[in-house]
Amino acid sequence: MYDDLRNRVAIITGAGSGIGRACALRLSQEGCRLVLNDIDAISLEATRALLLAPDLAVGLVADIGAPETADGLSALALESFGELHIWVNNAALVRWGPVADCRNDDWDAVFRVTLDGAFFGIRSAISAMRRNQDPDRGCIINIASGAALAGEEGLGAYGAAKAALVNLTRTTAVEHAKEGIRCNVILPGPIATPGMLAAATQAAGRDRQRDLFPGVIPGQLHQRRQPERGRRGLRPDQLPPLQPDCCWMKSSSTWYRYWQSSVVMVGWQGSMRPWRMTRSALG
Repeated sequence: MYDDLRNRVAIITGAGSGIGRACALRLSQEGCRLVLNDIDAISLEATRALLLAPDLAVGLVADIGAPETADGLSALALESFGELHIWVNNAALVRWGPVADCRNDDWDAVFRVTLDGAFFGIRSAISAMRRNQDPDRGCIINIASGAALAGEEGLGAYGAAKAALVNLTRTTAVEHAKEGIRCNVILPGPIATPGMLAAATQAAGRDRQRDLFPGVIPGQLHQRRQPERGRRGLRPDQLPPLQPDCCWMKSSSTWYRYWQSSVVMVGWQGSMRPWRMTRSALG
């Protein structure tokens, strides 16, 4: 438990499923008040119903790729709870396929949600966090991807958007450290979120899904097979380091880490054992 997270106000985008839902559940356990966002109203309400304290959460069903959505989330946080301390840019869009076959509208759609949405969120978060009187005014967490660090077949647009998000994190951190606003990034390996599963299945059928996510039975996200050595892919709730990293980075105990890259890569090196690599841009 992180006592300094109790009563903090957090915004989470893409909270209707996958990593966003996992973060919402964990932050609710830590005593945070939440503003949840997703484009799917049913999924968003399902997440809210699973929270430890659903009465301490409000939601906004909207497209994070639209500039007004981020401002609406900030306004909702201030109206509902009077302050904002944490912003999690988790929403993303996957379009699977080789770079040579990537259509203009697919490229634009991926960047609109994955990168533009995060940019709008960062901008709105900083504006709201500047109101806080504490020296530690707030923390922005960007969820990137291992695809930002190395080429992954079929994920050209997605990987490029996530790589840009990593660098946007660095720049944001350097520019706003003096204001007491932290900006961090987490890069998980392949996670069997509904969005990633749907994209893999649509692009290459069930065989591609089985190859990337051997621990998941196709069509049954909450059932799993025993992972095979040398293969990869987990569900959001099967990656223990991710949720604690999210909480730890939001905690005021990390005020000195203005840019932190926490790389959680599962199974990429021939085993299912997670490994992490961290470094601080400020030493």
